[in-house]
Amino acid sequence: MFRSLPANWRRIVQSVLNPKPDPALFERLKSDWQPAPPVFWLLGKVQSGKTSIIHAITRHPEAEIGLGFKPCTRHSRQFDFPPEWPLVRFIDTRGLGEVDYHPEEELVELEQQADALIVVVRALDPQQEEVLAQVKGIREKHPDWPVVLVQTRLHDAYRDERDHPPYESLMTDPALVDLQRALRHQAEGFSELPGYGQIETLAVDLTRTEDGFSDPDYGLDALLTALDRVLEGSQHQSVRDLAKSQGDRRLQQVHPHLMGYAMAAGLTDMIPMAGLVTVPTLQGKLLHSIGRLYQREWNKSTLSEFAASLGSGVLLGMGASFGARQLGKLVPVYGQTVGALAAGTASAAVTYALGRAACYYLEKAEAGQADPEGVSDTYHRSLKEAYQMFRQRLEQTDKTQ
Repeated sequence: MFRSLPANWRRIVQSVLNPKPDPALFERLKSDWQPAPPVFWLLGKVQSGKTSIIHAITRHPEAEIGLGFKPCTRHSRQFDFPPEWPLVRFIDTRGLGEVDYHPEEELVELEQQADALIVVVRALDPQQEEVLAQVKGIREKHPDWPVVLVQTRLHDAYRDERDHPPYESLMTDPALVDLQRALRHQAEGFSELPGYGQIETLAVDLTRTEDGFSDPDYGLDALLTALDRVLEGSQHQSVRDLAKSQGDRRLQQVHPHLMGYAMAAGLTDMIPMAGLVTVPTLQGKLLHSIGRLYQREWNKSTLSEFAASLGSGVLLGMGASFGARQLGKLVPVYGQTVGALAAGTASAAVTYALGRAACYYLEKAEAGQADPEGVSDTYHRSLKEAYQMFRQRLEQTDKTQ
């Protein structure tokens, strides 16, 4: 069957079945075309909730238990997410106040990397002098760095294990006067930092589902808003896009991979003729990654069934429009400006839609159901959803290159 399908789809299939046809290709893609992801440097005492913040944003299980981190400096760890094509990077330091830990030693190595500080403090821990001193020292050297103060573990102040109040009434609920006083006191301590970078303050309570609170992500939306607010240019809204909450928990874990591979396909397809090789390879790697996350291995049979569900019209359209876009980029002036952006947007949107359709297909296959119409509908619906989103992001990224 594969020989009768468009060449572009055959390349995708080969990339799925043989995910590393060119071990150096993906690293070359990242080094040549990947924009620098926004970098957040997390500071706080031990058990203040730094890792919980990373996990809440990425939904990645390895962020929760720490396996996905890699050494960054002698005392710090780096978490890239998604790892294949990072859209955001976190640098997590050891807990401030630990014996023999002097974070100022790391400034030389970290000062050229971070875009913002996330300072994490437990709401009912008034002893933040060490944290405040370090943040002041950093802002004296980097007065433009924004600081996001995140106050955590609000439920420590709840009486009789009462549930979260509506977030908008957190600071006015008469039952939480002591908590409100503690939050204001902490915020005041960080309000007079040296420098002129933004200072954002917010409260969160990020808990596990089994802890039984009505909202395990209490305050997460406010956190995402604050993080996006301190970013600029092509970085703006990248964190919110990454952490978009939709569908079940597994789809939340897959979503960053969809975004990462789609952005990679879009960026590389803005380079004349580069996309002929890179886009099918990236799309194949995305399908392979999704299969791994769904714990279902692709083979020729499942790929044939998935292709049939998409429909020959979709496959032919992908191949024909892809070739036309490559030629369009070579047209003088128009091809290298409007044509390149259109090509990148189309490849990003198609890659995203292909991934969403694959998620739907694997979900139904896991349940022992066949729904080719649903696969096709998911593809077309996701294609429309993705077009505007990626056009704006690629346009912003292109302006900063």
